[in-house]
Amino acid sequence: MNSENSALMALSELKNLEADRVAQVEAEHQEKVEAERLAREQAERLAREEADRRAREEAERLAREHAEREAREREERIRVAEAEARTRAEQEARLAEEQMRIDAQMKLAEKKSKPKWPLLVVPLLVLGLGGLTFMYISGQQKAEKEAAAAAEREAVMAAEAKKQQQLLAQISADLKKLEEEREKQEKDLASLDKKLDAAQSEAERAKLLAEKQALEEKIAENEEEQDQKKTTRRRKSNSSKKSSKKDAAKADEPTPVTNERKRKIKLGDGSDPLSGI
Repeated sequence: MNSENSALMALSELKNLEADRVAQVEAEHQEKVEAERLAREQAERLAREEADRRAREEAERLAREHAEREAREREERIRVAEAEARTRAEQEARLAEEQMRIDAQMKLAEKKSKPKWPLLVVPLLVLGLGGLTFMYISGQQKAEKEAAAAAEREAVMAAEAKKQQQLLAQISADLKKLEEEREKQEKDLASLDKKLDAAQSEAERAKLLAEKQALEEKIAENEEEQDQKKTTRRRKSNSSKKSSKKDAAKADEPTPVTNERKRKIKLGDGSDPLSGI
């Protein structure tokens, strides 16, 4: 009877030890799963923070480039306006000077008039005034053409900048969408890992492994597409910078202003308007 009781007690002790071992193994497994979950959450949080930081830097860079481009366009408009005003002032000053000289010669001619002087002076005056008028109109037309060309350049630059901004915004939106899809895939992968740990049969485990492999392939495709989008965005950004530098170099080129010498009307030696007749 004592032997039977001893055997029962030993068997009970063994069962208790086995239950403790199973509980310990289960606790270790739960700790491992919790640690993996925390590590994944930490990685996801860091990835989101990095994506937000890059998005902020990209937005700041685009805003800075836009402000610099607007400043260059403003300076270009001011420079063209100053050139037009300077050209008009020079032309008006030359026209006034020539008119004063002609008036002085006419007064001198009136003092020393002879019967034939109007036959020479009047045509010369008409020719001189006609030449001045032609040069003034030509200068005005040239200034208008320069202003139109500057406006056209500004419109082209603005359209190109808008196109680049729209393209970069679309790429950023695609990257954000891919990042959200990646986060969902990571969560699905974690869920599959839990299901694998809890699988009761080989068939169920094989099915879950197949699903996990397909999901991992999708994650790899997602990462590859993200890399391609980032490369495209970087290339477009560099292209936009080069285009902005090129446009700035063109804007810094001075607009040539041609100062045409007026053809002065010379009547004889300047003292006698009819001395050459």
